[in-house]
Amino acid sequence: MLGLRIGRRDAEDARRRLTSAGLIDRSREIAEEEGHAVIPLTGSPPDGLLSGIDHRVVDRDFKLRRTREDPIDEIRRMAEVPDELRHTLPSKWELVGDVLVIRLPPQLEGFKREAAEAYARVLGAKSVLQDVGGITGELRTPSVERIIGDSAVTVHKENGVLFKLDLEKVMFSSGNVDERVRVSRLECDGEVVVDMFAGIGYFSLPMAVHRRPERVVSCEMNPVAFQYLAENVRLNGVEDTVEPVRGDNRVLRGSSFADRVLMGYVKTTHEFLGTAFRVLRSGGVVHYHETCPCDLLPDRPVQRLASALPDGRVDVLGVREVKSYSPGISHVVVDARVLKND
Repeated sequence: MLGLRIGRRDAEDARRRLTSAGLIDRSREIAEEEGHAVIPLTGSPPDGLLSGIDHRVVDRDFKLRRTREDPIDEIRRMAEVPDELRHTLPSKWELVGDVLVIRLPPQLEGFKREAAEAYARVLGAKSVLQDVGGITGELRTPSVERIIGDSAVTVHKENGVLFKLDLEKVMFSSGNVDERVRVSRLECDGEVVVDMFAGIGYFSLPMAVHRRPERVVSCEMNPVAFQYLAENVRLNGVEDTVEPVRGDNRVLRGSSFADRVLMGYVKTTHEFLGTAFRVLRSGGVVHYHETCPCDLLPDRPVQRLASALPDGRVDVLGVREVKSYSPGISHVVVDARVLKND
């Protein structure tokens, strides 16, 4: 059967990605082979899923696992909660580094700690946070409550990139992983790139680590996120490429100096298109993110791009869904080439 042969230091990163894609054969045990881990697969990984990780797909035999339990089955069996509530333990969660974020239903209010301890044991988390209000405000601040653990600071490895953050203070969306991988593969060597909503480096870092842009100007106005952005630049050794800029991107100086602009923000992104087009040179590319009702796609985001540049032309290169944002609403990104009438 198929297996993924990979160095031990990258095994956890690869396991997370393969798990999200449903490609791990849980009926078989992970094997050890000459300092490498070999993960049993149900199928071949798609292009880009393991970008940045040195790996090889092999054909070999694997031992049957002693248990075929999915993690949620083990969690529901181990949790010290009343039997009639076991089925309410959620089967979805977000594991960032070694910090887990879950959303427990109201029925478990009196058993939060017991539930969290079960998740932590099974999933190997040091801390468990309860999502109580999603991401709020212009600074994209998470509304969470720590149930167990001493700290929500962690280092998350993804696509060969290290992201250090405090999940009580800074957002991280695992659902955007495909877009972060895609950005790491953009042909941007030698370019000047402006990341208007850098956060902790969600898109700036994959680009700087895997490509060779001349410079990435990374703007972030949240002081906590900016602190981690600067630290992550050092952590990934890209100080010569990424220039963290603290503050509102609308006061960024200069015009027509960027070859590419990243607009990885949602809800009010269109309000910042004037700044994006000011810093972008004619012929440059913008990656514009928007949350949009599905029945208005792709017209609304494309029309907003065109309306923001009355003296010029916007050529759409592609529109893709990043993820489902909510029922009937999609988070999409439009890639477009901007031609100005100077």
